[in-house]
Amino acid sequence: MGRTFWIKDYENYVTLAIGIILAALLRFSVREFESGDFRSFLEPWYDFISQHGGFGALAYKFSNYTPPYLYLMVVVYYLLSPLSKVFAIKLISIVFDFICAFFVYKIVRLKYPAGIRPSFAFLAILFAPTVFLNSAFWGQSDIIYTTGLVACLYFLTTRRETLAFIAFGFAFAFKIQAIFITPFLLILLLKQTVSWKSFFVVPAVYIVAILPAWVIGRPLVDLFMIYFDQADYYRRLAANVPNLYQWIPNELYNIFYPAGLIWTLAIILMFSAGVYKSKEKITTNTMIQLATISVVFMPYFLPKMHDRYFFPADVISIVFGFYFPQYFYIPIVVGMISLFSYFPFLFGREVIPLSLLAIVPIVIIVILLHHLNSTLYSEQA
Repeated sequence: MGRTFWIKDYENYVTLAIGIILAALLRFSVREFESGDFRSFLEPWYDFISQHGGFGALAYKFSNYTPPYLYLMVVVYYLLSPLSKVFAIKLISIVFDFICAFFVYKIVRLKYPAGIRPSFAFLAILFAPTVFLNSAFWGQSDIIYTTGLVACLYFLTTRRETLAFIAFGFAFAFKIQAIFITPFLLILLLKQTVSWKSFFVVPAVYIVAILPAWVIGRPLVDLFMIYFDQADYYRRLAANVPNLYQWIPNELYNIFYPAGLIWTLAIILMFSAGVYKSKEKITTNTMIQLATISVVFMPYFLPKMHDRYFFPADVISIVFGFYFPQYFYIPIVVGMISLFSYFPFLFGREVIPLSLLAIVPIVIIVILLHHLNSTLYSEQA
């Protein structure tokens, strides 16, 4: 028996090792590709850091990103300056590809303590097309805040509430899109699975995250206004994203932007009320369902979304697929929705019209809600 387990573990480790090597080589193969975002934003920020002596640059408002990402860019400038700028910057996100995959591995291992499926989940993250394209090809940083969300989910499933909200605070300190998971957290609060006091951890983490930039010399008002400034940066209802606003002309922005925010809030409250009415306890399985639904419908119903904003759904839906194998197609479809929305910006091609693609997330949301309903109201079902 002992020898059998050793052989199985050995096979598991070999699979992981080969997969990690191939994932690293895949990312290395596209290290020099320069996207429009790199040339317009990331490269100028890196150059500004170089011209102002590294950490000294943090005293200035040269980027519309929050300080935590800029800290990482400064560290990369100090440690990896011999590398090309584009590869050095991409390495920030590439490292988080593997950290995120690790947390996915841990979550899936809760359901499958033995066997190779957690390793497959780990590799599914590393080889998911949008994960690879987002970090290693595009040079974007969505994997960083998504890693925080996945870590938050893991700590919640293991009943480590404080660590969960620290992880959520970490995600929020990098990108405001971390709020995509808030419907899930609101439901946990209503069901008394988490304490309201834990939510104060999130602003505390953000304050700690911006303190170094303030100490170096950047005005505190600037640091607290970053997300407000970002909200006004683009005045588009939908930017290459297959969501509800593909069918609404941008000329109606001033009407549908506030209306969309109110409507989304109403949907969140109705969704939360529906879950709250159930007498079923919140289990690990239910958490996976709620988190998946949250990160799918938030970028679908919110206005001003971009092509990359389904990224957390790409990752968390993979966890969902491993927890509920009968819905194996959900992460595949969600990933393809994101992939096709990347094409117009990255490759200048619209393979599937976004107005047509925008129908698919509604189908996914309906399937997810039906599955959740059968879980929460099993007796009625």
